[in-house]
Amino acid sequence: MINFGGKKNEGDTNEGISQAMRSMSDQIGRQAQEIKRLQEELESAQQDTAAAEKARKALAAAEARMAQMEAELKQLKEQLAAATTAGAAAAGGKSAGAPAESGSIASAISTALGSGGAVKIGPSTPAPAAAAPAAGGLQIGGVAYVQKAGGKNLRLRSAPGLDSTVLDGLPPGTQLTLLAGPQEKDGYPWWRIRTTDGREGWVAGTELVTTPEH
Repeated sequence: MINFGGKKNEGDTNEGISQAMRSMSDQIGRQAQEIKRLQEELESAQQDTAAAEKARKALAAAEARMAQMEAELKQLKEQLAAATTAGAAAAGGKSAGAPAESGSIASAISTALGSGGAVKIGPSTPAPAAAAPAAGGLQIGGVAYVQKAGGKNLRLRSAPGLDSTVLDGLPPGTQLTLLAGPQEKDGYPWWRIRTTDGREGWVAGTELVTTPEH
């Protein structure tokens, strides 16, 4: 049973989250070095088609993992802020007779802590989908199409963001299945997609429509 008014438990909660944040930051640093190494390997393997394809897939996986770790670090920061706010409210002498307020404090600290006081970091899976469809009617599990306006191919990237590796170009009208998203980066909502022939990656949602254009 957590004593929400105790300063010691509040300090333990914040310290646990801070340690997890430092650990995640270290992992992101190592992942960045791995991505740099894979980029160099890809450049050196351009003359060998098979080796280049292997290096390209490894780089895509590493960049996707980097994006996931950055999302987990963001969640940890939000948990730390929630735990700090909850501790401050408890220390401020909130009435024990207000069950709704007490419940929100318990929920905030319970979210930040796992069993035994350890901070939980979620598995490497895409962020859960929002219940309501995103702008334009796009939603996880739905079908979308590359819009024909402009007549240009849509870049399929290894991770969200304009600085990620371009894996392929998708012609206007290409049918896609939405796997995850949207993730906002560089001014675009990014969606992870799969084409009908099995290719996967990230595309800018601004170039997608929910019905085929004729």
